[in-house]
Amino acid sequence: MKLYIADCVLFIMTDEKRYRLRIDSQIVGYKRVLNENYEFYSRNGLWWTGHPLYYKQIDEFCGLRDINNQLLYELDIVEYKIDIEAPGRKGVILWNRKDKEFCIKDLEDTGYFPVEVNGVQIFSPKSLKFHSFLFINPDIMEALGIVDE
Repeated sequence: MKLYIADCVLFIMTDEKRYRLRIDSQIVGYKRVLNENYEFYSRNGLWWTGHPLYYKQIDEFCGLRDINNQLLYELDIVEYKIDIEAPGRKGVILWNRKDKEFCIKDLEDTGYFPVEVNGVQIFSPKSLKFHSFLFINPDIMEALGIVDE
């Protein structure tokens, strides 16, 4: 017996960007942009609509998820491990304007690590754990010289 499905169209969106929307330190929702033409908004990241939300700041999804499958955005403070057996270090996800890439800036060192090299992600979800938001830690922002735009 063969099964045929007629008149069925599969619409696949391949180019998707995600954002976290804020008003200062308050997260007000999320935004998805599909194929640069379709924008969807959600207050909780689960239910999406075409109705825009009001926001002042926008944080881009960096392409990584943590050990709990949580999406990670720029200005997230994470515990990360270069070697899965090594103790974790704290860093913040930032956009590196010079190299035009996301990176994890170590909070105790001057170094940073790109999140991907030649299209390959450097960090697995097992090596990342969400810790906090940089935008609710003004002392760390000031020490790093970061201004929330």
